Amino acid sequence: MLFSFKRLESKLSPYFGLLFLLFLLVFLRLPNFSEPYWYGDEGIYLVIGTALRAGERLYAEIIDHKTPLIYYLAMTPTQFWFRLLLLGWMLVTTTAFYNFSTKLVSSKRAFLGTLLFILLTTFPWLEGNIPNGELFVMGFVLVGAALIAQTQFFEHYLKDEIVTTIRPQDRLLLLLTGGFLGLGILTKVPALFDAVGIMSLAWFSLTRRFEWRQLLKLKTWQVPLWVGVWIGLGLVIPLMLSIIYFVLRGSGQAYLDFGLLYNFRYAGSWNLGFTQAWLLWAFTLPGKTLIMGIGIGLITLARKWVSPAFQFIATWSLVALFASLLSNRPYPHYFLQLIPPLVLLAVVGIGRLKTPSHSLKNWFQTGIASFLIILTYLIMQLLNVGYYPTLGYYQRWFKLVTGQINQTEYYQSFNGIMADNYQAAAIIRRSPDPYLFIWGTNPMLYALTQKVPTGRFTVAFHVKDFNAYQETLDSLKAKNPTFIVVMNDDRQTFPEFSEYLSKSSYIPNGSFDHFTLWKRQ
Repeated sequence: MLFSFKRLESKLSPYFGLLFLLFLLVFLRLPNFSEPYWYGDEGIYLVIGTALRAGERLYAEIIDHKTPLIYYLAMTPTQFWFRLLLLGWMLVTTTAFYNFSTKLVSSKRAFLGTLLFILLTTFPWLEGNIPNGELFVMGFVLVGAALIAQTQFFEHYLKDEIVTTIRPQDRLLLLLTGGFLGLGILTKVPALFDAVGIMSLAWFSLTRRFEWRQLLKLKTWQVPLWVGVWIGLGLVIPLMLSIIYFVLRGSGQAYLDFGLLYNFRYAGSWNLGFTQAWLLWAFTLPGKTLIMGIGIGLITLARKWVSPAFQFIATWSLVALFASLLSNRPYPHYFLQLIPPLVLLAVVGIGRLKTPSHSLKNWFQTGIASFLIILTYLIMQLLNVGYYPTLGYYQRWFKLVTGQINQTEYYQSFNGIMADNYQAAAIIRRSPDPYLFIWGTNPMLYALTQKVPTGRFTVAFHVKDFNAYQETLDSLKAKNPTFIVVMNDDRQTFPEFSEYLSKSSYIPNGSFDHFTLWKRQ
């Protein structure tokens, strides 16, 4: 028995650092399971998941503006199970990040980088406690990165060596890498830029040793080209399968309109909080594209001054920053996408001044890495990103578990509407009617009651955005739900609905601070 234990200990000893990090991750996420149904986006994911479980067709009968996988992931029975799914997902994601890091730096640096990764993706600071799409995207992207790191191509790239052939097993790994990147895009569109970051490996493997006289030599560009082809093919397969799936379900046009094209409309609809002409131009799509292109060009030209790993990570950081700024919105979770490349940038590019012969290159890399990290911070400050407090989050949870505050007080500390929602939900859940109509923005109440919206839209601002008032009213009349909720903030914004409500058989069943609950007689 002792001998077996020692053998087990010897086998596990290389993984003690990772195991410690994973236990830390679990511990830091324990408060996530005590949160109420308070967060709007999570509420939308869960209510759409409820509708999908009820058999409704995504985009045709229930919609939001993201690509589909996040909604299918949210087909969990309750918020608890959605949070549990996120915990398991982040355990896998963190393991992939650690394994990928060990390919780039020493085990010690990989450990420190993964520790920083856990803190930044787990703390509420950037909404890491919420099952946002960015965290699920991160899992797909990092598993893809861990797969490509197993290829001979990647090993030779890091050593700045030319590869003349691609092994058969590497083709499969590259195809799978692309497949996971494609699944990331199907979770949230900005993952496309993570794919660009990963595929930059092919670009740099060509340009690091490229000379014009070698242009016609097949061996110069054939391997980088095929690396891009295999990853690209893997990426396209899940996208094509998703299109076929929705077309076969009769939702092809709706998928195109809401799951794909609406993202362009969403990205261009935010008004920035400053007026300087040059800054406004810099945040336009052409401005951001030009700046990103110049940055990648400079990193490409600096091939003799930076390592292959640094070129790749710096480029990934640039395109991830571009992705987080697609809509220029100051939402903290958008910047979660930056965490993997920025952490890798820190561990690869900063503080590696070991030998005099490499000191100049190291200083150059340290300067670029520091510039990109500081630039990211300044942009977040400029956009006035609304960080969530971390210390207070854990203090409140400690007070809850030690009995210093009760559950109602704890819930209210997240969102002032919680008391109203939980009281109303206790009433609404008594009805066997599967439908509910909420006029306003309160998707959390849909999720809390496990009810399905009467129409395609889960929040009033989508109805307003698509001018779908008549469609919404017709769906309400057809479903005739037992309960209707009218949010105080939107009471006067839908006159036809207000008229219908006043002339129908609905009567107020309860008046709360934030809304009125109506019940059909």
